[in-house]
Amino acid sequence: MATDDNLSTALATGPLKVVGRLVDSSNNALVADLEVAGELRRVVYKPAAGERPLWDFPDGELGRREVAAFHLSASLGWDQVPLTVWRDEGPAGAGMCQLWIDGGTPDDYISLFAPAAVPADWLAILQGVDSVGAEVVLAHADVVELQRLAVFDYLANNADRKAGHLIVSEGDGIARLWAIDHGLTFHTEPKLRTVLWGFAGEELPRTIAIDIASFLERFGDFERSVSAHLPDEGLARVNARARELIEVGRFPAPRDDGPAVPWPIF
Repeated sequence: MATDDNLSTALATGPLKVVGRLVDSSNNALVADLEVAGELRRVVYKPAAGERPLWDFPDGELGRREVAAFHLSASLGWDQVPLTVWRDEGPAGAGMCQLWIDGGTPDDYISLFAPAAVPADWLAILQGVDSVGAEVVLAHADVVELQRLAVFDYLANNADRKAGHLIVSEGDGIARLWAIDHGLTFHTEPKLRTVLWGFAGEELPRTIAIDIASFLERFGDFERSVSAHLPDEGLARVNARARELIEVGRFPAPRDDGPAVPWPIF
């Protein structure tokens, strides 16, 4: 059985055998196999050379932001982002390498409903019409896993939290929620676009506030873990957003100077 250190080292330096491509990805995300301690593990490998240029994010840095997102989630103690490392070498050059998560769609966490069918304990986000003109409501569950993700997305300034970027895995009969695709994060300008607005303006649970405060106390550790991937200004903005959350004590709300949700939402 591979340890976390073994797995991290293997993801960063081990030989990758590319076996496919994620066809819906706009950034040449490749699927590869990797042998770790005699066990075959599947990974997602995103070479920097395959990134599609964006007008508002620096070229060739999206994979580094995904690595930083993993460290942010780990530093908060929430571990909702799969193990993600930076590779200096790979079949298509330097890039991000992330442990593959076998799982399904997050229907028990976020979904579309007819207006009268939204579960009583779920939180409605927006209302619209589907492709045939029927009214639908996007809603998500009121659970701690999504509360943490809403805070994580704010701290990471995630510009692309689609519902399709959530995966549910099953192990020993227990469901676990994972978050992926964090290339559009850590911009120095406010960019938060998410489908997790159900908590907007609500008071932060005490346990989450404690986790944020602990993260701030150990911010130097996070800073050292991502210094090769994020500029100083980006790190300073993470710190400032964490301090603001502690001071205000409430979940962030949408701003009025740009779109609040990504498109498409799934």
